[in-house]
Amino acid sequence: MKFILTSILLTLVALCNSYGQTDSSFIDTYRKMALNYNHDLRSAKKNIAACIEIEKSARADLKPKLTGVANFQYTGNPMELSFQLPNAESPFEFQGRNINYGGQLTISQPIYTGGQLLAAINIAEQKQMIASEQVKLIQSSVCYQTDVQYWNTVARFELLNIAQEYKQTIEQLAKTIGERVEAGMANPQDLLMTEVRLNSAEFQLSQAKTTFETGRMALNSIIGINLMEPTLIEDSLPASISTKEINQWIDNPIRPEIEIAREEVKLAQSNLKLNQSRFMPKMSVGVDGSYSSPGYNFKKDLDPNYAIYAKLSVPIFEWGKRRNEKRASKYKIGMANDQLHKVEDGVHLEIQTAYTSLLESIKQIELTENSLLKAYENESQALERYYEGKNSIVELIDAQTYRQAAQINFVQAKASAQINYATLLKATNEYNNMAIN
Repeated sequence: MKFILTSILLTLVALCNSYGQTDSSFIDTYRKMALNYNHDLRSAKKNIAACIEIEKSARADLKPKLTGVANFQYTGNPMELSFQLPNAESPFEFQGRNINYGGQLTISQPIYTGGQLLAAINIAEQKQMIASEQVKLIQSSVCYQTDVQYWNTVARFELLNIAQEYKQTIEQLAKTIGERVEAGMANPQDLLMTEVRLNSAEFQLSQAKTTFETGRMALNSIIGINLMEPTLIEDSLPASISTKEINQWIDNPIRPEIEIAREEVKLAQSNLKLNQSRFMPKMSVGVDGSYSSPGYNFKKDLDPNYAIYAKLSVPIFEWGKRRNEKRASKYKIGMANDQLHKVEDGVHLEIQTAYTSLLESIKQIELTENSLLKAYENESQALERYYEGKNSIVELIDAQTYRQAAQINFVQAKASAQINYATLLKATNEYNNMAIN
């Protein structure tokens, strides 16, 4: 009797202490560890660096380019020229050289490219923005996975404690009944039923230990430490969640998925400009400097020379290619806009679903808590009535089983609330708004 009352008091104290707790003293550390360890996140950050270099490369096309060329050519039968000049006694003959060699430097500067270079720069910038948003998307996902695994592990630890407490309760009951049987105050069959229930409690405890250890190993895998490391966690799940700031999150959801979809629309528009630039006039200027043999005036030695040029290229007829590609690009812009609207609808649905689920799980905490208190009271009364000979051992064991089930339901309700809270954090992009870096 004293053991049962002590258990009730300890449970009530734990419930009172858990109120007001909305976060864990360990979870922020584990989020950071998971972010530092996650391989997908590392890869996504390298993708940003690659996109930055591609943008720099695209901007370099706006600047003058210097090109060097060296050549060597041996001709087995060089060109020959022979003709008779008027009043000349012998024909004039000219023969080319077998060997031609030299070098050339060219400086060229694009003047107008029909928007091709600017479109390429815009595409590089938009891909960089997409890569940045993908990092945020992965960060949010990693934090969510960490939170879910952490709270599941805490829940498993609490269920392990419940199994241990239940086993101790049955052990105490079996010991008491054994003493009563020896004194001739109880039926030996009551002891047999209690011992069977004790074996079942030991089996449940063994299962709870295995489940908890596997859950802790999964958490260790996420945060990047040795699987067998005894990671520190909370003793129990918080029994309340603050909802003060939730409305602010819901009103202004800025999700990476939406930003990526918007950048995809801009990317499709830039691709349209890039495709159209292929059919626009292009103009460039440049200077060629050479040092080669044979030189000018057919000199045999190496001689310097130069050329200044301006080049204009105008597409005239492409068999409708420009019109077809323009239509195709516009269809792709429309597809990107449709995808944007789809993502926005999905995000709003996800937020409202997470919010509704959270509110419902908070109600479930209150219901299961009330049931737990009543289950403890019922167990206490059943124990008293059994000792008074008014109840059978079956009724007492049932009362203890109901109490254990109420404890489990209470833990599951708290775990569900924490996971729904994490889901809402992810849905509203609050993980990226937190100081996680």
